[in-house]
Amino acid sequence: TFPLGDFGGARHESGCDYPDIDKPTDRAIADSIAYVPHIAEGIGLDARNEFLCLSREGPGQDVLFDKTAFIHGIGMTAADYAEVAREGASLIWSPRGNLDLYGHTAPVTLAAKMGIVIALGTDWPAGGSINMMRELRCAADFNERNLRGYFTDRELFDMATKNGAAALHSDDVIGVLAPGRVADVTIF
Repeated sequence: TFPLGDFGGARHESGCDYPDIDKPTDRAIADSIAYVPHIAEGIGLDARNEFLCLSREGPGQDVLFDKTAFIHGIGMTAADYAEVAREGASLIWSPRGNLDLYGHTAPVTLAAKMGIVIALGTDWPAGGSINMMRELRCAADFNERNLRGYFTDRELFDMATKNGAAALHSDDVIGVLAPGRVADVTIF
């Protein structure tokens, strides 16, 4: 959740003088099939600086890999998303929490155009949706009202199912209904 060790709320518009920046050699990253940090949560320069300190663009630590699925990405630029696409990293989109807290959310149409896998996530119940059905409803409403229906219903559904599995590198086990896969079944 806090890849910069900023539990106490440390925020910087430049530089990477954070308490404890995750390193690619940390066992929690190196030995995991997926790495899921909160990055660029917010709309100011300090949010973008989080990304810079966790990518090759900044003086911090580059933890952007194909197994990285970052949550939020609100404060990132198009150039930042291009780097994410080059690395094969994924975005976990949490529109309700983003909109409620910041009045803005990740540029998901840009991410989609760049070929970035977008998964849907609730972030946390205190500031986001209580469950995935509510998050999916929020994403669908935002898509219709603000994105002119850019995403099809199927694409939104995939964000909540198979894209989440792909982002977490677990799509060989979960994410679709198929023989040999683990699944819960919900009929819509």
